[in-house]
Amino acid sequence: MTDEPRDHPTDPADPTDPLDQAASDDPDRRLAAAAVRSSDERVRHSDPAVRATLRRRRRRTNRIYVGLGVAMVVLLVGYIALYFLPVFSVREVRVVGTRTIPVEAVTERAAVSPGTPLLQVDTHAVARRVAGIPRVDQVTVTRDYPSNLRIELIERTALVVVEVDGARHLVDGQGIDFGQGDPPPGTPELTVGDGARSDLPGIVRDLSTVFAEVRGTAGQEIASVEVESPASIVLTLVDGRTVEWGAAGRDHEKAVALQMVLEQPGQVWNVSNPALPASR
Repeated sequence: MTDEPRDHPTDPADPTDPLDQAASDDPDRRLAAAAVRSSDERVRHSDPAVRATLRRRRRRTNRIYVGLGVAMVVLLVGYIALYFLPVFSVREVRVVGTRTIPVEAVTERAAVSPGTPLLQVDTHAVARRVAGIPRVDQVTVTRDYPSNLRIELIERTALVVVEVDGARHLVDGQGIDFGQGDPPPGTPELTVGDGARSDLPGIVRDLSTVFAEVRGTAGQEIASVEVESPASIVLTLVDGRTVEWGAAGRDHEKAVALQMVLEQPGQVWNVSNPALPASR
């Protein structure tokens, strides 16, 4: 017996089918194929199960669109209410974090009129105005619904007191002179020579690191400091002893050396070279 060739139906979606290739080259066959597909689609859609599935999909899609529309309307109405209704307007400006700055000075600088809708208040502009107060270091302005504006600030802290034109000025750790006033107890007095006065902010920034090491590592408090030039920093401790620090730099090593030598007798110590501290 010999095997007779059998006809195998070809997959109409098979791109290697010679009939499909011929149809793709013949416009009439392409139209005929499209008509067949359209007829198949109509037959498929005539199936009750298919029609039910399509109806469920349409209902689900419609519900999604309706929900989105309702949400957009609610958001729009809420925004309009917040923006215009007096119930959401400023009734009180709360100031938090002041130590020496009068609250009235902050609210006056904020310049927010009572009754202004909260959403219309430019919080960034308010923060910039309050930050213009010299003693203010950081400021945050937030809306506290339904009717309060909250201004939270951090005041500058004096690192040293410097005499300028006969008046005592407070200078923070960034070298910013924020005006006259009474310094906190224990704030060192800074005397600056002509060779360092031109770079006072930089000198004070260096002293911030020096003070931190003297207090934290050596465990000593500072009564005053004299800077004749950037290379000559002289500290006077609260117990009256003097420390010749030299220039800023290698501050941790100098503080460790200071901690060791202060256990020995002596009134004036030079730690400008921390490997060879000396007294006189």
